[in-house]
Amino acid sequence: MKAGNRLLFIAGCIVAMAAARLALHAATTAPRLITVSISPEARVKADSGDAPRGMTQGKWQDFTVKIENAAGITAPLRVESAQSMSGAQDPRRDHWLRMELVPPGPLTGAAEEERTLRLWSRDAGTRVAVLNFDAGQGTQDLGFRSDVLLSFKVEPVEPNRAVEAGAARGRPARGQ
Repeated sequence: MKAGNRLLFIAGCIVAMAAARLALHAATTAPRLITVSISPEARVKADSGDAPRGMTQGKWQDFTVKIENAAGITAPLRVESAQSMSGAQDPRRDHWLRMELVPPGPLTGAAEEERTLRLWSRDAGTRVAVLNFDAGQGTQDLGFRSDVLLSFKVEPVEPNRAVEAGAARGRPARGQ
């Protein structure tokens, strides 16, 4: 093999390996739902990402939260929502969400890190939640920029049995 062809072959292998590494990272990373930015003054700001916002009723869904920590703080990052359920049987209609940030506990102080936000929906349909992020007293950004408004499409856990029963008896399903 000539030296020029060998260099082209090596360059092609390097490009293929980089593409494979990028594809593997994309396949093993949960969708990025939110980016949390902590300013040098330790103010927390949150922005929604471009992750698909699909969930299944009654099942946990993992999303990635990217944290840009310019302050290098090591306090715990907390997330709260007015839509959070207070218990397993919370009867309030607007309280439909359970959430947990994994791993819990303090930030590492690194300039960038990721956490997994696990969300669970009691109800199916289009659901809206406001998530608020903070890293301790005095870290909320001015102008409510630590709040993120998110809309989710929550699929029902099982199809409507009444529609299935009608179709099983030879009747058309509703809407047909």
